[in-house]
Amino acid sequence: MNRDAEYMNINDDLLISYLLNEASAQQRKQVEKWRAEQSANERRFTEFQLIWEQSAELAFNGKRDAKESLLRLKSRLTQSNATPTTKFKNRSSWFSIAAAIIVLVSGTWIYTKILNQEQQISSVDQVRTDTLSDGSVVTLNKKSLIIYPKHFSDAQRLVTLSSGEAFFKIVPDKIKPFIIQSGNVKIRVVGTSFNVKSSNNLLEVIVETGIVQVITNGKMMSLRPGEKGLINIESGMPTKTNNPDQLYKWYRSKKFIADNTPLWRMVEVLNEAYNTHISIGRKELKNLPLNTTFSAQSLDEILDVISRTFKITVEKKSDQIILK
Repeated sequence: MNRDAEYMNINDDLLISYLLNEASAQQRKQVEKWRAEQSANERRFTEFQLIWEQSAELAFNGKRDAKESLLRLKSRLTQSNATPTTKFKNRSSWFSIAAAIIVLVSGTWIYTKILNQEQQISSVDQVRTDTLSDGSVVTLNKKSLIIYPKHFSDAQRLVTLSSGEAFFKIVPDKIKPFIIQSGNVKIRVVGTSFNVKSSNNLLEVIVETGIVQVITNGKMMSLRPGEKGLINIESGMPTKTNNPDQLYKWYRSKKFIADNTPLWRMVEVLNEAYNTHISIGRKELKNLPLNTTFSAQSLDEILDVISRTFKITVEKKSDQIILK
């Protein structure tokens, strides 16, 4: 069976069976392969799952069995498929399912809640800090975007890091884990603080407190304080190392803390922070160790200190700076 034919079978009925744990092992493998294939597929599944969670929340408040409601929905879809009707397609599918759940679990309440879900926090040319509905605090670096629901469900607190970098300080809640989605990668925590950066097809996670679980392609990697995880977003391949420095904090602390930090690493961070292009002209300079802290200083002042420390010259050519 080719891939297109295989994915034609990923319909609403199969996804409901998957969520109800009624799918066969082969069907579950098919769904999981489809989810991992493209970020759009994972978003579709997340949207479908969100409707399920919202129906579960309403069922809890209304003393009704959410699983029973989904079974009724599944039955309705099965009956519908027995007649020559057009199958659900794309986003209209989700609104059709949402409407069916509304009827089953009595619900202008859930209808309003679903339509009022998506919120955004974005930063363009400055760092931004905001507080989510659960009290968790997020600090976004410049040129970053997260998407999140106005009110988290009873099952989980789901946030999507669409682009850029953010630091999360999560309010503990063992019943409702906090999950950050970025492409095919999920970061799961209960109560902790950590930094997440998406850049050049790599996802970087650095943990400050607590334990963070990184889940991708069915694999899970646990990170503890002081550890860094790197995940290739396309392949899902994760690696874990000790975090070597504190420079990742610069956008929150407004400080560049160098503790035996190689010059190439400082240059890398300065390029990002000041939106400039600094290069190292000689190979022997790249690993020179720097031990200092820069705080509220201009780029020229920082380069002057580096120049005097290592007795090197700073050459400026149009939009490029060369250390040599």
